[in-house]
Amino acid sequence: MTTLSLAMIVKNEEANLPRCLASVQGLVDEIVVVDTGSTDRTVAIAESFGAKLSSFTWIDDFSAARNESLRRCTGDWILVLDADEAIDPQDHARIRSALDQTPCAAFNLILRSYVLDGTLVCMDVLPTPNDGAYSLGSEFSHYADVPGLRLCRRVPGLAFEGRIHELLTPFFLARKLPVGSLDAVIHHFGKVDVGREAEKKVAYLHLAQAQAQANPTSPQAWFNLMSQAALAAEWPRVIQAAEAYLRLQRQIPLPVLTTLALAYQETGNPRKGVPLLQKVLTAEPRHRLALALLPQLLLQAGLLPEAIKAFRQALSIQPDVTDLHLGLAGALVESGKSAEAVETLRAALGLFPKHPALWDRLLQLRLAEGQQAQAAAEAWEALRALPEGGGGHWHALVAGFLMQAGQVPQARAILDLGLKLHPSHEGLQRLRGLGPEVR
Repeated sequence: MTTLSLAMIVKNEEANLPRCLASVQGLVDEIVVVDTGSTDRTVAIAESFGAKLSSFTWIDDFSAARNESLRRCTGDWILVLDADEAIDPQDHARIRSALDQTPCAAFNLILRSYVLDGTLVCMDVLPTPNDGAYSLGSEFSHYADVPGLRLCRRVPGLAFEGRIHELLTPFFLARKLPVGSLDAVIHHFGKVDVGREAEKKVAYLHLAQAQAQANPTSPQAWFNLMSQAALAAEWPRVIQAAEAYLRLQRQIPLPVLTTLALAYQETGNPRKGVPLLQKVLTAEPRHRLALALLPQLLLQAGLLPEAIKAFRQALSIQPDVTDLHLGLAGALVESGKSAEAVETLRAALGLFPKHPALWDRLLQLRLAEGQQAQAAAEAWEALRALPEGGGGHWHALVAGFLMQAGQVPQARAILDLGLKLHPSHEGLQRLRGLGPEVR
């Protein structure tokens, strides 16, 4: 029978480790955990799951620690996970079946990072709305998928490369060993832990900078620095690293172009980013991030007709990106087409009736156009969709209009409800103070 080892490196992972190890029960035959200096209950938790535990002195090198975990595995195959990752039970059979039937030496799996909303860019990927196909991660609204080589045969000399963003892929490419793709998901929860993610960004950026300085002729080192600087929003450093990468590498992966374009946007140079995104879309016309970024850069560059055209084209391909609807509405308003902007927002709300930003933008537009009655009616519609939404503004809008119309009892009911939910909202407070008839 083919055997499978789990290889992990950990440090202070008591909050995540139980979920990870519980998720592989019945899937793996051996759990190998290398601890790099935990001071919490991580070691005890690993031992409670029957892990083969060892210690490794941290030397600011992820590959060194990873390779120690690989060295201690005894299975025919090795699965590599981090403590903030897990495997859903519905993929267990798919993984085991692949091990027994494949000529491949390794597999790319789907690395699925859950995020708190659809705006965070993850490694050149715009998040996708969560369809709830897995029980793991179903509580999060969006995720971003990228491929990653995490499942491989235990072959002689197997080793990761890179002090940070360590990879197994170069090992298999250098030896021309066949690598397949497996439709199984590694669920990653690290990006929803905002505090810890912020700490990691700082530490990882330091390691990436050190790696690039120590290996100035390594494209991978500059790519890692570019990626980590982008996560830390260090945009000048992103540009420096991307340009260094471009000087060294003829074949340019799309993430370099999209990340550099994003950096140009953030540093006020949108026109330099536009041709990069156009090149991406020529290679991959349905690239989600490039489709979303291009109209934003065109708008920032003052190319209004081109931006509107790009927004419409992007929405025809990916109507699930709410920021595109908002961006198109804004561009239409800027071009003096407020009625079309309203139509755009109403159409978007037909798709996403519980999206507060769409309601807010629609109400702002109505009020800017002097359409108070329509704004109040749509604020009431918004409250029916999101009873606790609007931060008090929607309640104030409805209550104020009802008061002006002489419908005091109805206004009082809306006002009381709004104050119960948002007691410190200034607009609601002012309405309450207008007179005894509404108190």
